[in-house]
Amino acid sequence: MNGSWFEHTRIVAYHLWEYTNYDNALELWYAAEDIACFFEQNNILDIEMVDGIKKLGYNSEGYVWFVRNIAFRLYLCTGNTNKLQNWYLVERLLSDRSWVQNLAAMAALLNSGEASVASQVRSERVLDFYGF
Repeated sequence: MNGSWFEHTRIVAYHLWEYTNYDNALELWYAAEDIACFFEQNNILDIEMVDGIKKLGYNSEGYVWFVRNIAFRLYLCTGNTNKLQNWYLVERLLSDRSWVQNLAAMAALLNSGEASVASQVRSERVLDFYGF
């Protein structure tokens, strides 16, 4: 397994644990990978891209779409059905520079092909949810 992939995922999962207080480490690991796949699929590969989305403003469609997608992945991980709580959690996570930097680094590794892990298909959990 790619050492930097492991390290970035570990940090992202740790932040998820710290903010969610969810105690299933494997699910948090999967959530970190799912969110990184979402970033990579949408070409969000560095912290400046995330900052650009945040600058769109709370009412913009792009910002809402971005936060909603991450919140949905947190719901899949934690099972927390409180949409508002998930939304605020994502906003708190997005204000944590370390979390965003490590997540963007994971996405960049996926994009470059350097992350040679089978977990790149974790986003299939999202597709399974919708019945694809």
